[in-house]
Amino acid sequence: MSENHFAKALKNFTMDAAAGDAIRHLTDKGLSPSQIKDTLTFPAPIDYITKVMWDHLVETCRIIPDCSSVDDLESYMSRHRQPSEITEHRDKYGRKSFIKVQKESPGKMIFSPEDYIVCDFARRMRSGEVFTDDYIINLPWPDRPVLGLREIFLP
Repeated sequence: MSENHFAKALKNFTMDAAAGDAIRHLTDKGLSPSQIKDTLTFPAPIDYITKVMWDHLVETCRIIPDCSSVDDLESYMSRHRQPSEITEHRDKYGRKSFIKVQKESPGKMIFSPEDYIVCDFARRMRSGEVFTDDYIINLPWPDRPVLGLREIFLP
């Protein structure tokens, strides 16, 4: 059983090392999942691409899965802590110490409530609505409404 976990972890590590950063970068550039698949030189499956894209869009607050309406956004933003990181410091004798500091990430953008729309694409697709936007078709939308950045999801 542990060999199976090891093989899965190794595969995830390999995929992320080979294509993860490129997928996140191309997502920031605005490419759709199929455009990213065509751009990559490493053969990454579309399921992996959309998972990395979804995680990156959530991490950068372009999709907020914890909110189902724009009214929930302000309470979410007040609860949402800024990420932190552990940094290493050495004193004059070379002894290591670690400290947790607030991470300043210019890529992390906080938007205003007017910038978001309610995205209920999973329900709309199940009801038979047809979408042509590659973002909407391929991303793993949950069964509940989420908030998405208006500039990405409105034509």
